[in-house]
Amino acid sequence: MSNQVANVHDAFFKQILSDSKLADTFLRENLPADVVGLLGPEPPIQVPGTQVDEELRQHHSDLMFRVRLKTGSDAFAYVLLEHKSSRDRGARLQLLRYVVRFLTHWYKENKKKLPLPPVLPLLAHQGPGDWKYSCEFADLFGAVPAPLSPYLPSFRHGLLDLAQVEDPALSTEVRLRAFLKALKYSRRPDLADCIDILLAEALALNKKDFDLILTYLEKGPKVLNNKVIHEALLRLVPDRTEQIMGWLTQPYYDMGKAEGKAEGEAKGEAKILARLLERRFGPLPDSLRQRIFAADAASIEAWVERAFDARDLPSIFDSN
Repeated sequence: MSNQVANVHDAFFKQILSDSKLADTFLRENLPADVVGLLGPEPPIQVPGTQVDEELRQHHSDLMFRVRLKTGSDAFAYVLLEHKSSRDRGARLQLLRYVVRFLTHWYKENKKKLPLPPVLPLLAHQGPGDWKYSCEFADLFGAVPAPLSPYLPSFRHGLLDLAQVEDPALSTEVRLRAFLKALKYSRRPDLADCIDILLAEALALNKKDFDLILTYLEKGPKVLNNKVIHEALLRLVPDRTEQIMGWLTQPYYDMGKAEGKAEGEAKGEAKILARLLERRFGPLPDSLRQRIFAADAASIEAWVERAFDARDLPSIFDSN
């Protein structure tokens, strides 16, 4: 998968769950029921930064949320969207890597305070094929002698396999259901044939939500022209013909503004990072400077966090 297409999935996924109400619904509907029963009424709070390595970002998108338990203590929900072209049986290994990275950072930031907070990993698989692998980390080791079992790392992750969820069950919230359907169908080879299903909630969406989905489909891996969308909407909502025509003939300004703002923020953070590194390590090689200014905001933020304690430049940019 190209970085450009991966960035489309990443931006769409993160824009959906940047809405705290949608994030709250998403977590409560997809974390295990017994875990949801432990959650307090407060909405989740998104934790800045990403745990995904730059070289793996074309396979995964991730978000971390702080959630409050009924006991009053904090836990964290780590959501990983798998958008690799082929299913990754090693995703559990990446999940462990990301969770340990987060806990290591939390431990340092909280002055080596114990106990550590629970982290609830949730893997969301976009499809189009079914997710066929175990959710148990210990299964990666296969059959091992019983005396070794207590010494193996062990955790279980939650799973949202969009391809296996019936459309009405994707969410009880119509906006979230519409967004998740876009993720579910966007990479299917029969996308054009499924467009009526994908856009079935169009009547309930406002222009901003509708534009977000259209932009995602337009920039995604499957070619879908305006004629297909136009004809589908005329079938689905014939009483809104003029409004639909207006939507389809106007540029998607809202998305463009969001992308421009994100690009501007990334450039500003890149300048700060470059100055920080030059103060610590001296003049930067041109190749490294180009890499910094070409990176997205999430990558730069991760590098800044490493830069304060790093011994040298490689440990910042090649760190695992």
